[in-house]
Amino acid sequence: LPAPDRYVLEHLNNTEKLTFSQNPHGSVSALIADCALAAVDKLTPAELPWDRESFDALYERVRAELIDTVFSVTAVVERVLASTRRIDKQLKGTTSLALISALNDVRSQLEQLVFPGFVARTGYRQLSQLPRYLAAIEKRLEKLSGNVQRDALNMAAVQRLEDDYDDAVSALLPGRRVGAELTQVRWMIEELRVSLFAVELGTAYSVSEKRIRAVLNKALAPA
Repeated sequence: LPAPDRYVLEHLNNTEKLTFSQNPHGSVSALIADCALAAVDKLTPAELPWDRESFDALYERVRAELIDTVFSVTAVVERVLASTRRIDKQLKGTTSLALISALNDVRSQLEQLVFPGFVARTGYRQLSQLPRYLAAIEKRLEKLSGNVQRDALNMAAVQRLEDDYDDAVSALLPGRRVGAELTQVRWMIEELRVSLFAVELGTAYSVSEKRIRAVLNKALAPA
């Protein structure tokens, strides 16, 4: 497929160009290439074609829809990076030692959400949820100074789940990919963060520590 990077770069709006200039990828072109991978992910079916006719049909479909799909990705990514920049500014402007644990937790969460290659790694389907996860971080930081004890309790609940998830991933055999159920746990934890720290934003589905542990236990059960 012809790389859409140059065309997309030339047709970004001014807000996107400004926001994209600060990204974790190291360059705007690398970020757009990442967006293109996510667009191809969206346009490619789970079951790939096995005959030439089906492959040619898929190729033509992807080629026809790629540019528009990349622009739908860049629109979301612009919101993600703008929110990330606001969060970074809030973190740098907060110096209270009483808030240090919560701030470190936010930094760790942010590193898991926005990193070089995050667009394709997150995938087109899940990418649309990232602005809400980041908005929840912003809400959490706004409330933090008057809500330290409750924040600490909520953070402890999340971190217990994250530790168990990390242990489950670490226990995978070398070279084995994280399966669908463990991936589900990872995003359920993000939804739990929204429900605990910014419930007013709403969650994509009902979520609780109990529900997450049920999925985690299922993922860990012998086949």
